[in-house]
Amino acid sequence: MRVQKVNEHTIRIFISLTELTDRDITMADLFQRSAKTEQLFWELIAQAREEVEFNLDQPFWIQATVAANDEFVITIMKQEDQAEGSVKEKVVRKSSKGRVTELVYVFADLEDVISAVGRLPEFAQLRSSLYEFEKEYYLVLNRMGTGKKRLFAEAILDEYGEIVGTTGVFLSEHGKEIISARAVQILNASFNKTAQSEVL
Repeated sequence: MRVQKVNEHTIRIFISLTELTDRDITMADLFQRSAKTEQLFWELIAQAREEVEFNLDQPFWIQATVAANDEFVITIMKQEDQAEGSVKEKVVRKSSKGRVTELVYVFADLEDVISAVGRLPEFAQLRSSLYEFEKEYYLVLNRMGTGKKRLFAEAILDEYGEIVGTTGVFLSEHGKEIISARAVQILNASFNKTAQSEVL
């Protein structure tokens, strides 16, 4: 198992299928609440506290996603103390197979968005849009798939922005729409013409 600290409120824990098997935990168990998964969770929290000084001292959200054929990513996000309905309220969105279907990242300014998308690898089925809300920029991403390429993309996005739990629907209703579709491609065509997409 390895722990990655995204920021003060979020960590990612990577655990292999072999490690789960050693604990007699199946893929189905991982997406359900049981005594075995609760014990695993607190073991992971203890490891995170020791390795990256992540103390779970407030309400939190947890999501488990498939990263590759033999690895899972467990993301733990502290629930920030904000007003009800806040755009940054953490929400877990999963498909029927337990995979996150939509990712939303917030950026302090448009330059950070442009820099981030300029380094993203290409995704054939990627859908993306860009919104402005309360003087910040929100990039909505769908169909990024799974595997190493997605992890690489998330690492890049984490460098420039912060993952949040709001939805594209909320942003379309309450934010200012800047690019409704193909935001990544349009931004790259407009500002990163000489940039070459990085492919694993």
